[in-house]
Amino acid sequence: MAASLGGFFLPATALASSATYTVRAGDSLYAIAAKFHVTVHQLELWNHLSSDVIHPGQVLVVSQGGSQARPSSASSSSRTGASTYVVQPGDSLWSISEKFHITVSQLEAWNGLVSSSTIHPGESLRVAKPSSSPPSSSHHADTQQVSLTSRGSSPGSSNASLTQSALGFAVADYARTFLGDPYEWGANGPSAFDCSGLIQYVFAHFYIQLPRTSYAQYEVGVPVSESSLQPGDIVFFDTYGSGPSHDGIYLGNGQFINAASTSVEIDSLSDPYWADHYIGARRVVGQNG
Repeated sequence: MAASLGGFFLPATALASSATYTVRAGDSLYAIAAKFHVTVHQLELWNHLSSDVIHPGQVLVVSQGGSQARPSSASSSSRTGASTYVVQPGDSLWSISEKFHITVSQLEAWNGLVSSSTIHPGESLRVAKPSSSPPSSSHHADTQQVSLTSRGSSPGSSNASLTQSALGFAVADYARTFLGDPYEWGANGPSAFDCSGLIQYVFAHFYIQLPRTSYAQYEVGVPVSESSLQPGDIVFFDTYGSGPSHDGIYLGNGQFINAASTSVEIDSLSDPYWADHYIGARRVVGQNG
């Protein structure tokens, strides 16, 4: 006997003994795995998935026992007095700071990180201010101050810049979760995309609303020189005649992700084809209006 939830069927025994989660727009297997402290492989195994493509309304088993799955949140961590957090697949400094209602600069200072630092699944991060200041904390503060000074900005504006940078990395990381999804002209997700549809879908996950076409997206945000590109910037190309007829999301190290002729793929700006058709970039992260 099976039960139907949201049009997707699950065995009654699974529903009885396991916790479930209904997929929402913008969700990915990586984000759901991080939320319930499980692995993507476990989600695929428990739900008999052959790929990481999921759809809003789909019901997923998120544990093999109802008591095992507890969504991580800032409120539950506050109740338990947790001061550390174990990084999960798909996490970024920005998403962790949002989860615990702190700033990215605080995370960096408490953990001896800088804006260019990377984090890895399984790594333990301090997510609450130490009750007492150990000797190393002053070193962290000094490191943060050096970073601020080197940017030539006031602490307030530098903190904003760090947060913007972290959000850009989060945008780039989320875009990677769609790698390999099929290209389809006019499609805007979640199972297929055209170039501007992918851009709009990814940024909507971070509550940044963009126009639908690459031409309109080229008019949003502020222009960025190629030498100043940062992860999360939108790069544009004139692949179908003059004008920004194609776009992608910059990932760093000269690479960008885009919905090309057959699928979502990662390409290089130094590739002769893309270099020849590159026309500019725009930064929408941290911009108003």
